[in-house]
Amino acid sequence: MDMVLPSVLRGLATYQTIIFILLGIGILVYLRMFVIGVSEWKKSIFGLERRFAQRRLIAASTGLVLLFLLLVGEFLLVTLIEPRMPAQSSEVLAEMNPSVEVTSTLPTDVESGQSSSSTENNQETAEQSNLVFECVEDHVEITYPNDGDRISGSIEIMGSVNVDNFGSYKYEYSPTGNINWTTIAAGNQMKLDESIGLWYTSALTPGRYLLRLVPLDNAGEALTPCIVTVEVYAEE
Repeated sequence: MDMVLPSVLRGLATYQTIIFILLGIGILVYLRMFVIGVSEWKKSIFGLERRFAQRRLIAASTGLVLLFLLLVGEFLLVTLIEPRMPAQSSEVLAEMNPSVEVTSTLPTDVESGQSSSSTENNQETAEQSNLVFECVEDHVEITYPNDGDRISGSIEIMGSVNVDNFGSYKYEYSPTGNINWTTIAAGNQMKLDESIGLWYTSALTPGRYLLRLVPLDNAGEALTPCIVTVEVYAEE
């Protein structure tokens, strides 16, 4: 039950374009009904005609008010609520949208008993060397945070997602040692050196993390992502 409301809210945000179009059409229809109702009410002479015209006018007014409230609610959801919703795991995102690729934990080949810092660094390097990514300016890139930046608390990720056959994008994080991507959030609008979304790092264990921006085409296929390495430190 706890997952129903967030899923509904994310669905309303994901299909915002369709919802705004439908609400706009509905408002135009009821606005036309309202204008016709006003005209009929002015032209009516007998009491019965005026009552029928008044009922149509009330119905049109009620519909306009309800649609306007829905329009305001959808706008507030998209601009204020959805960017502040908590991070969503890859498994939950896949249940909502099967076309979104769910990344899995990559296997490691570290021999048992090797726990020295040099071994951990070698493992970390081997894991990351298997990652395929490319950051292309004005196409797929993260301009903030930069590679190697130290971050804490709530940060606003800046960058670009501007690819052919664009469908949507998602951004994820993973520890640098054992690669296991967790989806932070997603969006369905192209970006050009602007806000990608928010990342709340306060609950993370201090350390080094990978942050990747994944564009998806209009068929739901993941394209080559952009990845940067950041260091999360505890807020004082």
